[in-house]
Amino acid sequence: MSVNQFKHRRLISGLLGICLVANTFPAFSQSLIAVYQKAKTQDPQYQASRKAFVAAMEKLPQARAGLLPTVSLTASKNRQFGTASFAGADAVDRDVQSWSWNAQITQPLIRWANWVGYQQADASTRQAVAQFSMAEQDLILRVSQAYLDLLVATQSTEVMRAQLLALDEQLALAQRTYSVGTGTITDVHEAKAKWAQSQAQSVAAAQELENKRAELEKILGEPATNPVGGLSHGIPMQFSASLEDWISQADAQNPQIKGLQATLDAANKEVAKNEAAHLPTLDLVLSRATNYSSGSLSSPADLSTHVNSNQAGLQLNIPLYAGGAMQSRIRESLALAEKAQDELTLTRRTVVTQVRQAYSGVMSGQAQIAALQTAVEAGRNAVESNKIGLRIGTRITPDVLSAEQQLYASMRDLSKAHAETTMQHLKLKSAAGAITQDDLMALDQLLSAGKNP
Repeated sequence: MSVNQFKHRRLISGLLGICLVANTFPAFSQSLIAVYQKAKTQDPQYQASRKAFVAAMEKLPQARAGLLPTVSLTASKNRQFGTASFAGADAVDRDVQSWSWNAQITQPLIRWANWVGYQQADASTRQAVAQFSMAEQDLILRVSQAYLDLLVATQSTEVMRAQLLALDEQLALAQRTYSVGTGTITDVHEAKAKWAQSQAQSVAAAQELENKRAELEKILGEPATNPVGGLSHGIPMQFSASLEDWISQADAQNPQIKGLQATLDAANKEVAKNEAAHLPTLDLVLSRATNYSSGSLSSPADLSTHVNSNQAGLQLNIPLYAGGAMQSRIRESLALAEKAQDELTLTRRTVVTQVRQAYSGVMSGQAQIAALQTAVEAGRNAVESNKIGLRIGTRITPDVLSAEQQLYASMRDLSKAHAETTMQHLKLKSAAGAITQDDLMALDQLLSAGKNP
């Protein structure tokens, strides 16, 4: 390799290292809990769910209004003017003024459909609570996933930067040994190929870092900084409960299941409400009215009237026939109730599958982490041994390069395994309806104390 080529390679390596450092270490970093708190106010998906929850909670007072009295007040004022002729006399101008007001109170006494509607609204509010709980848990998972993905990408760029520097040193060593006659041109080519491959991987790692940063920025709506610390131990697992216990807890507490149970209740109440449309209704009606008139256009005598009246009564309404609409609504609501039951059954089975997969993911992830930790430790020893062997002549440059690549690959895999196992744990708690902000706080403490593998 010529001197110019060597300088060109060193320049590219230096520039790439600067780019990786710039991507890896921003001006400041934010903790996971800080990112989560910001996402609660800035994530449009979560905000839309919160607004939907606020709107849905108004169904209960609206339904309650059907059981309470209604009060109305109406008033009017009129003026009539014109000409009138009486008994053949000449027409004279007439001007008559009148006004009236009426206050009425209607209290439902027997309206079974309204009572069922109130119970249906209660089920709808329980559905809204469950759906908002799902949105909160979904935000925790989305923020955690985006944050850990960015953390893994950050650690990967650091690993790639270290690998690139190590291979750069090996390439320089291969060139020196070749120039003094103790090495071979094959060692130089092998080192250069490994260095170029590492350079390409470093560019890909930098691009992946930007992609993961963009995913977090989509949630926050603003530029995202790098995560704090590193993930080297994962969330402490409390697995005294068996898989069956997790499944039982999920069936009782999973917000999606609870939401669909409320949906089924609301659908059954819709059936009862439509059936109640056949029943008579009875209302208590109380009213007071005042009417005044200064006279009449059709009467020659201007006799004013002022009448106050009170009225109390019962109003009975018996539905007889509505063209078959009520029967059709009953059939429709029955079909929708059966649909809600089938969706609940499907969701229960889906949640069981999610719990099994997450539980298996945690258990296998822990085993994978243990194996990769051993691989990283063994890889470090292998690199040192191969470097010693290279100096005493028992190993060649490709052996050192292969050992270094294997070490850095194990380090990247270990970082990913920590993040994936942590996410599986969070997904398991989410499926069981047990994930809260406290889990993020526990993870945040580990991230702050953790170090890159």
